[in-house]
Amino acid sequence: MQTIQGDDFLVTVIKSGRRKTTALKIKDGEVSIHIPSRLPLKFAREFVVQKTTWIKTKLADQALKQIEEKKFIDGEMFFFLGEQYTLSLIQMDSAPLIIKNQQQLEFHGRLNRLSKTAIRTALIRWYKQQAEEYLLVRTSLLSKQTRITPRSITVKTYKARWGSCNIRGELQYNWKLVLAPPNIIDYVITHELCHIKHHNHSAKFWQLVEHFSPTFKVSRLWLKNNGYRLEL
Repeated sequence: MQTIQGDDFLVTVIKSGRRKTTALKIKDGEVSIHIPSRLPLKFAREFVVQKTTWIKTKLADQALKQIEEKKFIDGEMFFFLGEQYTLSLIQMDSAPLIIKNQQQLEFHGRLNRLSKTAIRTALIRWYKQQAEEYLLVRTSLLSKQTRITPRSITVKTYKARWGSCNIRGELQYNWKLVLAPPNIIDYVITHELCHIKHHNHSAKFWQLVEHFSPTFKVSRLWLKNNGYRLEL
């Protein structure tokens, strides 16, 4: 199946011998262009370029509509390393404790005394702990593979970025990364490690990123389209 790389989005090209007109469709964050079989791919590319503003607006609108505020109730779904886990609230006469058990996040605590905010706070604390452990291990491994060593690693809370690297080679990660699939996390780690060599987004920087992460464009696009899901 042919695809067209747009401006931070990917378009699937679908040809049909029965179709007489061209149409763009956007569903669940996925973009497709439907064209008659006789038309060349060049036509589809030009059409996508012309409709870029419209496509990005629709993608943004869909993303906003799909965001649902968490209720922190029994049976609600939460992401961890790209997989969905069911929140299981268990009444116990103890301080809040979270245990990952198969496909469940078991929340143990005095539920009759805990508010939604308190449950959310405990979950965030658990996610931060998991993020620190996971990101330290993966950064250490990828550092050895790339032979690029950071001066330090810190896990923080960011609203609009997944990671950063300062001029001293100190890396900072957003703890919410731990909700994403492992390959996406590895891309962000690789991205920040490469900033130690090139503290910019020059052609040389992206060449280095591609050397260590050949599918980085797919990962970057995934974050663009799905980053809003990595929230509590």
